[in-house]
Amino acid sequence: MGYRGYVMVATMAAIAFAGCAEKRWTKPGATVEDFNRDSHACGQEAQRGVFVGAPVNTRGYRSCMFARGYRRVEGGQWLGLRD
Repeated sequence: MGYRGYVMVATMAAIAFAGCAEKRWTKPGATVEDFNRDSHACGQEAQRGVFVGAPVNTRGYRSCMFARGYRRVEGGQWLGLRD
């Protein structure tokens, strides 16, 4: 494999890793205390009507967080439940 081949492989690897960047929650003006409170409340809401010890309903959790003004972005501030 020549120089161009190595460059192409390196470029493809960089693109693949960039696509795997971790998304985290962010909300302008929110503190870590705000996030922890809202994340806990959304986790409780997402488990409502489910057996004790069941995993959090990811879709319900995310919908709740979006409704509270949070967004999932690359380079965000906080990891939420089951993210």
